[in-house]
Amino acid sequence: MKKDAKTMKEVAERCTKYCRCDNCNCSNSSKDEAISCQNCTHYTPGKVCDIDLYEEIVENHDL
Repeated sequence: MKKDAKTMKEVAERCTKYCRCDNCNCSNSSKDEAISCQNCTHYTPGKVCDIDLYEEIVENHDL
């Protein structure tokens, strides 16, 4: 499974659970250029999505 910067940005843009803040009322609807799985609260220090959406989004969107 590829985890390059471009793919992580594309996944975050499509993720309905993307959240860059602590209260999880955020969404990926902002036009922030820094949108990425790497700055989502669900992305762990072990470099995995703790709610298991990364792989699903990559597969469903053929990223």
